[in-house]
Amino acid sequence: MTISAAQRRNTEDRIRAAIDRLLRGQVPPGGGYDVKPLAAEAGVSRAALYRTYGHLKTEFEQRLARLRADGHQPDPRAARSCASRTTTPTYVENSPSTNWRSAT
Repeated sequence: MTISAAQRRNTEDRIRAAIDRLLRGQVPPGGGYDVKPLAAEAGVSRAALYRTYGHLKTEFEQRLARLRADGHQPDPRAARSCASRTTTPTYVENSPSTNWRSAT
């Protein structure tokens, strides 16, 4: 079944809007940053995203890679995870709590 030019533009607009939302960090619950949540957010099948709108899938992946290369983490869950790793206290080797030798 072929679609009209207007329908194709409408679908491409929906996919681009979904890309923008995901890259702003508006991830649906249980979603992530790959084709599955992008397709669901845009209201198209993954097969259509690969077959018909592959250029938009590629655009999404390139924009996501650029954000990450610039040090931005659009996924708020991943950003929180990275922040917690950087604020975790480090242990000093000779501190009393980690010193296994007895004082003599």
